[in-house]
Amino acid sequence: MRYFVIDCDTAEDDILSLYLLLRNNINVVGVTIVEGNISFDQEVKNALWALEQVNMNIPVYPGSRRPLIKKYITVEQVHGKGGIGEVLVQPQRYKAQNKHAAIAITELADRYSGELEFLAISPLTNLALAYLLDNSIVDKIKKVWIMGGSIFSIGNITPVAEYNIWVDPDAAKIVFEAGFDITMVPWDVVIKYPILEEEWNYIKNMNTRMSKLYISMYKHYREYSSNIQKINGHPHPDAITTAIAIDNSIASRIESNYVVIDNSDGFTRGMTLVDRFVADTRWSEKSNAKIVYEINKSKFMEKIYDLLNWF
Repeated sequence: MRYFVIDCDTAEDDILSLYLLLRNNINVVGVTIVEGNISFDQEVKNALWALEQVNMNIPVYPGSRRPLIKKYITVEQVHGKGGIGEVLVQPQRYKAQNKHAAIAITELADRYSGELEFLAISPLTNLALAYLLDNSIVDKIKKVWIMGGSIFSIGNITPVAEYNIWVDPDAAKIVFEAGFDITMVPWDVVIKYPILEEEWNYIKNMNTRMSKLYISMYKHYREYSSNIQKINGHPHPDAITTAIAIDNSIASRIESNYVVIDNSDGFTRGMTLVDRFVADTRWSEKSNAKIVYEINKSKFMEKIYDLLNWF
């Protein structure tokens, strides 16, 4: 049995990631919510609503509503006001826990010491706060999976910064320097593997409850990705990260590199500087992250199609 905490700024790809974990028999012991894509309160509602759709009452822990230091912006233009388009869903049965996510993370790290995996598909504020509360979680959390950053400084919120790291680069700096066993899935990798038109149409024709939910959730994001970001379809940054966490063979090329987080106030705030030549630099003597450079898309799509046939 594998035990996961999934940390969300709950839009469509966060929800799909949660479903991927559940479909693949991962024991999700907590869903933590952090500032990010849309309004914080709607992120919490989305997580509860998503769990109601599959009748799984997993604890949802609201966390940080803002970055450690800096201001940030939400990105409703990307995901819609509701994070799954313009609809604002409202959970009917489930309620959030009355415990801060950072405290929950430290407690879960104690309870599942050496077994807990942390899936960070969001800004890293909650994990950084948990680490500041209890440094020992570095030794208790088995693995940290991060969707964030870029290898070659290709951004999606600034020219050089990916959104999750840009929202709270101070938290990201804490996490990357803490000593966690990190695998990072960068933005400039996932955009090479979008859902193409033929795949989109195939999913439309599956005609399952889950495939209909998928089409509904991703319609707004797909239009933004295609028209504004000029991606040939829509990418799956969170879901690809999750699929790799479930089955590491989906990552067809992984390298150990040293990552520096730029938390300065200049134009490069939130940039991930990836040193691909650790042995020949003065920056570091060892890597602090495993970085995914390529994936096996057909294996990833098998996971997606299997999920969409769930019900």
